Parts: sequence; C-alpha cells; structure tokens
Amino acid sequence: MSARHLLVCLPPLDDPQQWAEEIDAALAPHSGDIASWSIERRYDTHLALRPEAQQGSGLVVQSQRARTSCRSRCSGARRGLLDFGAMRTEHAERAARLYGAWEAATAAMAPASPFSLFGQRHPQNRHRAREEFLAQPQLQVLHDIGVPFARHQDAEAAALVALDQEAFVCRARQRAVPGDLLLTEHGDLHVNPAFLNSDDADETGSARYLARANRYLDELGSDHLVFSLHGRPAE
Repeated sequence: MSARHLLVCLPPLDDPQQWAEEIDAALAPHSGDIASWSIERRYDTHLALRPEAQQGSGLVVQSQRARTSCRSRCSGARRGLLDFGAMRTEHAERAARLYGAWEAATAAMAPASPFSLFGQRHPQNRHRAREEFLAQPQLQVLHDIGVPFARHQDAEAAALVALDQEAFVCRARQRAVPGDLLLTEHGDLHVNPAFLNSDDADETGSARYLARANRYLDELGSDHLVFSLHGRPAE
C-alpha cells in the first residue's frame, strides 16, 4: 500500500522541542495502521500559512524544500497560523481550470462513460475497470491540456465524467485540507474509505469523512497544533 497522507492534531504545546515526541505518543495506539511517519517528505508543503505567520519563530515546521521554494507552506504549525481558506480557494480554482480545459478539449466528442459502468463490467477486477475507463479518448486528452491533477488522479478523472462543473469544484474544495487520515487531539483516527478502495462510485463514504474532517479542523482552537505527515502503513 502506498504512503498515507496523515493529519495529526495535538492540544496546545508551547515547546516545539516536544512536538515530535507528542506525535509519537499520539500515534502509538494506532501502530497497526501507521508504522512510521516523516514530516520531511511528500506532504511537507501541504499546509498554507497566513501572511502574518513568522517562519523561523519556532512555531512553524518547515522542511528544507519548503524553506527554499515554498515559503508560504509548511508541514506543521498552530492552527491560528494556518490558512485553510486559501487552500480551499487554490484547489477550487485549479479544479475550475481543469474542468473548463477538459470540457473544451472534448466538446466535439461523445460523452465519456462513467467509471461505474466499468466497475459493473469488472466487479472483481478494479484495476482492469480503471484501465478501461481511463483508456477512453475523452480521458486520454487529460494528458495534453496543461492543467495539473490533484492527488488521486484516477478518482479525479472519474469525478470529471460524473459531475458538472459546480459539483466538481465543490468536491475539490472539500478535499483541499484533510489528508487520507485524520488523528484528532482526543486520539480518534478517521480514515477516508476511498483511500482503502472501499467507497462506492458516488464517493458517499469519502464525502462523509471529508465533511467530518473539515468541520473538526475548522472548529479546532487557534493554539492547537496541526501536522501534515507522510505516514508509512503497517504491513
């Protein structure tokens, strides 16, 4: 299984030197899900900082990559220093560009068949269903339109076909902040079922997870801590 994007939330801690130790302690009860974590890898520029956030103050965790090329991003900070609104706007704008470019590129083509059709055709072979879905000419053009995908490209391609532009943009906004898993300050681990390939074609479970995660993160106190981690799944 590939790496998991894990958000860990902790209660207020004034000493940044304690943060790594507290992350270890918070994840210890979930060793059956997460074997190890890193703050320096794939998801180290996930979180957007507010303009007034002071890098180098000890209150913001930034990798070398973020410090050199993405100064407005980080992998951990107090909730009050993070700009979830900017993250959602960024994802929504990218989704709108992608949808518009794809719609223009496929204007002369017949509508693509939804992924659910291929899932019904190959109920025991999701990999083959995905391959046949993506082989459609209407989806092959996605490689040439010059707008980047979000993570989980296959799911985004399926959403392009299934949703209108407004719903597609809303979907992107919902996915901007939560990762694949969310560990709350109380030790509850929430998992997006889409990451486990256990969701339905309408992404019902994923939508439920995202609504819960976004609500929790938005209501988190400004002094609480949020970390974006690269989690290695347990074998």
